[in-house]
Amino acid sequence: MKKIAIIGAGQAGAGAALKLRELGFEGEITLLGDEAYPPYERPELSKGYALGRVAFDNLVMLTPAAAEEKAIDLRLDCRVRRIDRAARVIETDAGNLSYDMLILATGGAAKRLPLPEPLRRKTHSIRTRDDVDALRNALPEARSVVVIGGGWLGTEAAITARALCPQVDLIEVAPRLCARVAPSWLSDRLSETQMRAGVTLHLGAVPVFAEDGTISVGGTRLAPDLMIEAIGMRAMDELAVSAGLACDDGVLVSPQGQTEDPAVFAIGDCARLATGEQARRESWQYANQSAEDVARLLTGQIARMQEPDWFWSTQADFKVQMLGSCPDEAVQLERVGPRGGVSRLFLKGARLVGCVAINNPREIAEARRVIASRQAIDSERARDGMVPLSRCIVDAREAVR
Repeated sequence: MKKIAIIGAGQAGAGAALKLRELGFEGEITLLGDEAYPPYERPELSKGYALGRVAFDNLVMLTPAAAEEKAIDLRLDCRVRRIDRAARVIETDAGNLSYDMLILATGGAAKRLPLPEPLRRKTHSIRTRDDVDALRNALPEARSVVVIGGGWLGTEAAITARALCPQVDLIEVAPRLCARVAPSWLSDRLSETQMRAGVTLHLGAVPVFAEDGTISVGGTRLAPDLMIEAIGMRAMDELAVSAGLACDDGVLVSPQGQTEDPAVFAIGDCARLATGEQARRESWQYANQSAEDVARLLTGQIARMQEPDWFWSTQADFKVQMLGSCPDEAVQLERVGPRGGVSRLFLKGARLVGCVAINNPREIAEARRVIASRQAIDSERARDGMVPLSRCIVDAREAVR
């Protein structure tokens, strides 16, 4: 194996290239990106970057100079037309490229609504730097903004918009915010944060988009100057589909990122486990983990140690972190940390399986260790937020007694 090509120069693709070099791969690495910008991390786009508080250079994870230093052939503004799996050739606008192994890291694209033209002209999505640059230019001129979608991106976008606009309405068809991924306790905290920031919430409401550019929701008629769509993401798996790979809103892969073709892998937002046990995992953590998994497999390294799922979001003055499994039906304990941060523990029997922490980073660090240990905790001791979680571990037999 002498040549590895990576299609997609986002976080997962760049992460795979960097990890391959870190693990000692000495062959050719070609990283193809369709954007004109070097690989960058996306989480801050909807927050600090949108507000002009974080420079783009601070988001870049692989500069052209660093790529050259690591002998990574970084090709930007390069569009892939077709993958010929039989010949192991990638056809691009700039010519053909052969490979021994191919990693697909094509990411996802923002879902868009079928809107009347008057609304479409003033509607923005948040996925790329260009998307957010356009939003940054428009927000200061807007007096009213409507955000469609109350997931993580929608709630972050609403807080960002409210920092610049006097009127922001957030519309979510589910009865609570982040209902697909967050427990009810956290949804309630997110609602409180939104309302405290001055965002008007419309939950459990289906918007009706009129031809005159207005929106009706729950008996209220809104006439926004600007609208932000944050209704989810679809996998950009078109290249894989046209190459004959099995796809289902994502390239179907094994837990190690292997497709049905032993020479092709998929990572990050464009990948979906072939077992069908879960939806695509759209997170900063998974982009990094899936990149490392494939890099380890290709370099013959041992698999990485499995970690609980982890996600974070900044909502105004709240830094929210969620770790592990946090279902509503779990036994739940609330803790207040020594510095005022709050957390919610999720227990299965006497074992900690998940944790949500708000402005309490120490709690997540402790919970990570306790969940990994798979040991029981003393629930009475764990109610005291001044006691570190690691000191709440007990022998499982003692917990039963």
